[in-house]
Amino acid sequence: MAGVLSNLYYNAKDVKDLVSAYKREGQKGFQLAIERKSKQFENVQIRIAVMGEGGSGKSTLINALLDLDENEEGAAPTGSTETTTEIKPYPHPTLPNVQYYDFPGLNTPRFPVKKFMKETNFSQYDLGIIVTNSRFTENDKLLAEALKKAGKPFYLVRSKMDDTKRAESHKKGYNQEDMFRRVREYCVSSLRAAGIEKPTVFLYSAFDLEDFDFPQLKKAVVSNLMETQKNLFTAALPNTSEAAIEGKREALRPFIQMLSAISGGIGAVSIPGLSLACDLVLIISGILFIQKNLGLDEASLRRLAQRMGTSVADLRRGTEHIWVFGEITREQILLLLQRSNVALALTIAEPFLDFVPILGSVFGATSSFAVTLMMLNNSLDTMVETAKIVLKNAKAAASSEGIGN
Repeated sequence: MAGVLSNLYYNAKDVKDLVSAYKREGQKGFQLAIERKSKQFENVQIRIAVMGEGGSGKSTLINALLDLDENEEGAAPTGSTETTTEIKPYPHPTLPNVQYYDFPGLNTPRFPVKKFMKETNFSQYDLGIIVTNSRFTENDKLLAEALKKAGKPFYLVRSKMDDTKRAESHKKGYNQEDMFRRVREYCVSSLRAAGIEKPTVFLYSAFDLEDFDFPQLKKAVVSNLMETQKNLFTAALPNTSEAAIEGKREALRPFIQMLSAISGGIGAVSIPGLSLACDLVLIISGILFIQKNLGLDEASLRRLAQRMGTSVADLRRGTEHIWVFGEITREQILLLLQRSNVALALTIAEPFLDFVPILGSVFGATSSFAVTLMMLNNSLDTMVETAKIVLKNAKAAASSEGIGN
């Protein structure tokens, strides 16, 4: 469903193709047709280059943005020695159109820096992030100049601020705000010395994502993306705060409207049983996509529980709507429909009106759109509130285990 999220619209021919698929192969054919259509809309991509010297924390930042532990499948390898020898893409596990490119550390012994800089096409990336954990180096300057020449926005991320904070706090007369200011001013002045007129600097720690400037970094990235990319990037961000989860709610609204529009288009076709069957497929597909993007599917919960040193049951504690964690089936959707009086009334009336030529088409389109929109919006709101409770439980577990301290 990633392609549906990134696409701007389905046209009339697309709807006809979906109807034809249902006529030929029933519900299974319709589902396959939806998947084929989704793949056609994978043109919206986000390519973010993450650069810096070896050991600066590039791979760790990528894993933080992917919401993956370094030992999980699809994570960028990390270590005290340089682990990256060529530019390597790391796609988001749920939204593969979002890709982070891990650049090799330019301070690696015998690494041909000049050749690499000359042969690398910096213009193919949407933006760049230069990561440094101490001094702004000549190699960092080369990267900044290359991105500037390519006309690409970029940010300097000062990583490992938790280490810096810990080291500086033991000094006499330590003041945290003064220390942050000095670090930031050093990075800004270094970029200005490299010819960057309006440098953007963010302080960051992989172990305290919502501390320092990580939330501001996310907002800055969004501000420099095209309109068609913004919702995609927001939906791909990790659930590090309630604000991040709220951002996903808004990012997923257009996705819901798109599925509802498809449902309305199909509902206008007066074929007995077609609209209800297709509505169910669309609603199930939509809820599954929302569930996964909010980290409420079983696999995501297991990963989070392992990372936080707790159990899936503890993460679910205090949540009212247990259905959001399970398998989303036709029976589950019908049960939810029964709980919604308006949706149920529309759904019951629609099959009978399908036999009335003009009235059936108009009512079918309207009711299909309304039912799908209502069901998916209600499910999204329920899942967002559930995700906030899961986040709260995860933070409590992390605090008790001392994770990130």
